[in-house]
Amino acid sequence: MLSIIVIGFGLAMAMWSETLKINTYVNTGEVKVKWSAWYCSDTGPDPQLPGFNNTEGKDVAQCYISVEQWAHDPPDPVKLNITLANAYPGYFVNITLIVDNIGTIPVKLLSYNFTHLDPEDVEALTIKLIIPEDTQIHPGENSTYILLIGVLQTANETTTYSFDIEFTFAQWNEVP
Repeated sequence: MLSIIVIGFGLAMAMWSETLKINTYVNTGEVKVKWSAWYCSDTGPDPQLPGFNNTEGKDVAQCYISVEQWAHDPPDPVKLNITLANAYPGYFVNITLIVDNIGTIPVKLLSYNFTHLDPEDVEALTIKLIIPEDTQIHPGENSTYILLIGVLQTANETTTYSFDIEFTFAQWNEVP
């Protein structure tokens, strides 16, 4: 009798069914930037800070920009070094820095740092970074930053001033 009840209950609960499945693939984007170009405004007679002059057209100081660090695969420049050699009070340069977005999603400037800058250097130099109003760079596009560097009266003789610049970019929707 119990077996008849169990069989009857089993028949009452039987139903046909079919299951649908979905295979899901998510490909994430990539945040990737590089320095694509850089150049210094000192291409002839030494440029001067306001209040100084170079009416004789002397070309005494030099401004060098070199790659300090490369990313791998492909080798892209990611850290630059700036060196002012034989500089003197009143020497002034504009350094143009171009950043390319070689990733797949828009990026914005999150932060920037000047590293390897000695405390004495801070008092000897005036450094200002001009940042575009909108730092968002879409994939395949670039943005230009201008670094203004002046040598002040407190600069030491026979000193080479050198420091690194590091910019940190993040996906556009994480930068306030």
